[in-house]
Amino acid sequence: MAAGSGHRIDRDELLARVELTDVLDALSPGRAERGGRRAWRCIDPDHPDVHPSVKVSIDRTGTQRWRCWSGGHGGTAIDAVMVARSMTVADAIRWLNDNYARLDVIERHAPPPAQPIGRPDPEVVTYVQRAHRLLWTPAGQPMRDWLHRRGLDDDVLRTNLVGADPGRRFLPRPKGLPGGLPAVVYPALDKDRRPVYFQARFLDPLNGRSKYDNPARRWASNPRLAWIEPPAALERDALVVTEGIADGLIAAQSGFGAVGVLGSQYPDERVGDAIVQNADGRKVIICFDADDAGRQGTERLADLIEQRNLGRPDVVEPPTGMDLTDWANQDPNWADLIDPPLNPKLPRQQPEPVGDLGLSLHLPE
Repeated sequence: MAAGSGHRIDRDELLARVELTDVLDALSPGRAERGGRRAWRCIDPDHPDVHPSVKVSIDRTGTQRWRCWSGGHGGTAIDAVMVARSMTVADAIRWLNDNYARLDVIERHAPPPAQPIGRPDPEVVTYVQRAHRLLWTPAGQPMRDWLHRRGLDDDVLRTNLVGADPGRRFLPRPKGLPGGLPAVVYPALDKDRRPVYFQARFLDPLNGRSKYDNPARRWASNPRLAWIEPPAALERDALVVTEGIADGLIAAQSGFGAVGVLGSQYPDERVGDAIVQNADGRKVIICFDADDAGRQGTERLADLIEQRNLGRPDVVEPPTGMDLTDWANQDPNWADLIDPPLNPKLPRQQPEPVGDLGLSLHLPE
């Protein structure tokens, strides 16, 4: 947060340094003890709080927060100053720093340049490697259980370096990598199985926040796609392109070569080139989510591949409202519906008719 032209104060460090109860003591018109807990009259001058209704708690990120239980409003120490003194965010931060934290003002520099695509900072590679080791420890058990519930087995997780981020206590990291909420770590691997990027999928995202967090560009640039290896020899002569790494792991587990595009909005010329250049003669099957964004991304990617003279790829849409992971967990025969195995070991159960699943299968004319 700015503290003057060209300078800033680190908001997170400010909140960690400030004791919220001291701030409320200074801002509130009255306080009391209730059952061993302190309470304050509301700091909002427009809220006539006769009986002290403000209490302090600590949220999941370790940040102290206040709430007025009669009015329903609340927030951090910064919000308290803004409400009590009608200040802007910048002025409230400056006031807290001057009176409580006394942090050194950080000179604002130009942002560091983005890392070249495919050439992450060594910190990113270290984070992925340590997260992968943590997945197999007691600290990684909640992430491992979560992945198992999504239908992924240990072989495919090991092959593709999937990891666990149990938090900063177990996995320190520099600023610009995910903040530290418990998360599954999906690495984006290149064709040589080297991590070039990753996505952290929070087990319990904060309200109003994305489920995913990514490294800042100064640590790694988004490659837009990830190559995913099956844990054993290929059983199917097709390359499945999925919306996200998680669905790509499901496809790889079923014997497909797989590519995870890191979002339905990401198909572009570079993604089209990479898929065509590495298809290796295999049929390409696009299987994005069954929603409007997934359909738009599918159409864009299918056009890009066709323009590169590989032919129109097959397009398979899961049952309405599902992604590939949902579909695979509902129907163990999903892979046979879109592509038969190269080396069937045993007679397989006859799949249900496609129409009964609400599945849309679009083959090139």
